[in-house]
Amino acid sequence: MKDILDKDLGIVSFYLVAFRKISRAYQDFQLKALDGYDLSPNEIVVLSSLDTVSTASQIAADYDVSKALLSRSVKLLKAKGYIVASISEQDKREQDLTLTQEGRAVADVIAEANRHFFEKVVQGVDSDSLEVVRMMLKVLMANLSIGG
Repeated sequence: MKDILDKDLGIVSFYLVAFRKISRAYQDFQLKALDGYDLSPNEIVVLSSLDTVSTASQIAADYDVSKALLSRSVKLLKAKGYIVASISEQDKREQDLTLTQEGRAVADVIAEANRHFFEKVVQGVDSDSLEVVRMMLKVLMANLSIGG
């Protein structure tokens, strides 16, 4: 692999530009789908992750967001009535986060936007190729120690 990279720095640039463009397109797509909800990208992360994770520290770890920034997002979402927080039974230092009915409705809008984005991105890609991409991304994230 090093030989390929040494010979063609263009491939390095291609991958980095592609990751950046996909990330920006995803964020823009989400913000457009949620226009009128007055949500920051981090608030969207919190709302969209509460189906699988229930604590702020786990969301921060999974999505590589600082605890301070996540804490601010949680405070804003509570003020908007989208989530409620309670002291965790397992760890009294931790808050369990739960969607309110209104928060569930917004989380459903986010989930639908995510489905539409993914469908658009993978249009014309067969399932075997998607599995190869998934495995490659898992290795890349492991190489960077960012989970997977």
